[in-house]
Amino acid sequence: MNKNKTFEVEIASTTYRTYEVKAKSPKKAQELALSQMDGDWEISKAWKQNAEVSYCEPLGGTSSMDNDEFGKYIRGE
Repeated sequence: MNKNKTFEVEIASTTYRTYEVKAKSPKKAQELALSQMDGDWEISKAWKQNAEVSYCEPLGGTSSMDNDEFGKYIRGE
């Protein structure tokens, strides 16, 4: 006889939202994007509380940067 067992099942869902901001550094860009997200009325409070930056890079990538500029970018300056 096969008896039913009780299982605990956790289901997670991840969604992403991107923001384009003008800033002088990756750190400032992240601050500005988080501020925009915080003011976005379409996003629930729970989503905002669990949000974290997953990446931050210049539009068009980093290939156009010289070595000094790229170094500053990597250091978050």
